[in-house]
Amino acid sequence: MASHIENGIMFEEEERYKEAIAEYEKAALEDPQNSEPLVRKGALLEEVGDYLHALQSFDEAIMLNSQDTVALSLRGDVLASLKRYEDAIIDFSQAISINHEDVDSYYNRGLAYANIDQTEKAIRDLTAAILLDPTHGGAYNNRGLLFYKTGDYQTALLDFTQAIKFRLGFACSFTHRGRVFEKLGNTKMAAEDYSNALLIKPTDPTALFLRGSLYFASNENDKGEKDFELLLNTAPHNNPFRMLALQKLETAGE
Repeated sequence: MASHIENGIMFEEEERYKEAIAEYEKAALEDPQNSEPLVRKGALLEEVGDYLHALQSFDEAIMLNSQDTVALSLRGDVLASLKRYEDAIIDFSQAISINHEDVDSYYNRGLAYANIDQTEKAIRDLTAAILLDPTHGGAYNNRGLLFYKTGDYQTALLDFTQAIKFRLGFACSFTHRGRVFEKLGNTKMAAEDYSNALLIKPTDPTALFLRGSLYFASNENDKGEKDFELLLNTAPHNNPFRMLALQKLETAGE
């Protein structure tokens, strides 16, 4: 006979989330000193966006086992999702103090530091994640953004290139690298990167606006208008590039 945890895992795989949560709750009642069902319940609640109940589940798990690095790291994720970045940093730091090779906690603490503008600490943590996992595309991508922010474009270029190598199928790394190429004056490579981003995500408003702007700057107005019109037809109404594209089209038509 399958255990409640096994049943919960099965229901998760079938996307029967309410039933999975119910099974994890039964497992927690059956073995009240075991933090695993609480961690699994919290992780599932986080996945479906129920952050407050996920936080409660992780709190209970950590009360049972304060050395549970998985629970600490996941609670840090939830706190970060709730924009409680300082609290998230405390949890990630605790997880790292227990397991010095916790790649996810270094990575996520780096993101939390970036969100409170502690750039040096963020770069240090993302670098630690990369040293532990040299194929961590997300760490390269986010460290590249920080180097871009500080004006270190050559280092940002290297990081985005690594991100593209390891994060197959992510359009944003091409877009970020395109912006670096623009800063370095290489508009040809910038346009190529924006085009590569659009091959992955054909209606990405950022890539459409940036490539369209380059087309207008090089007097390829027909191509620029085509990109901006696609942007206007597909981007959400609150996207900031919509107004910029509309203004540019109105100016071009005068």
